[in-house]
Amino acid sequence: MFVSTYESAIDAKGRVSIPASFRAALGGGTRIFLWQALDGSGCLEGGGEALMNMYRATLTRLAPQSEVRKALVNRIIAGSADLKMDETGRIRLPEELCKAAELDGRIKFAGNMDSFQIWNPEKHAAFNAAMEAAAAAPETLAAFGRAYSEVLHQQGAGNYMGPKLVDGSEG
Repeated sequence: MFVSTYESAIDAKGRVSIPASFRAALGGGTRIFLWQALDGSGCLEGGGEALMNMYRATLTRLAPQSEVRKALVNRIIAGSADLKMDETGRIRLPEELCKAAELDGRIKFAGNMDSFQIWNPEKHAAFNAAMEAAAAAPETLAAFGRAYSEVLHQQGAGNYMGPKLVDGSEG
């Protein structure tokens, strides 16, 4: 799993070092796929072969000629850069992706569970502030509490009553 946030730099040749914990999350794989994030946030999203296999399995469940499948295949599959990590853990960021994400000099790597993101640090700071506010919202805490309860129930802990919400009610 891709966890945490790391700051790094793009060198003069356009290379960046993938954080060691992210390399570990790739499970020894050296292929990295990068594309513009689908959510319009302006960052790059990336992952390894396991993520692309999951996306392939997901996308092949959609009708071959559906507009949804075409759009996602175009953005994720056709729009990704297929990069090879060198023996020191570096990749060369494609110029067109750097321009799209406004990457120059310093960058931020952010874990995103099954994938990771590469951000312009200023854009990441604004995104992070917005996500902190959203995470503290009662509806976010309630949704998380319900999902957490479902997982506990699936794991055999059916007596779990849910978290206490900010307003004191149970989720």
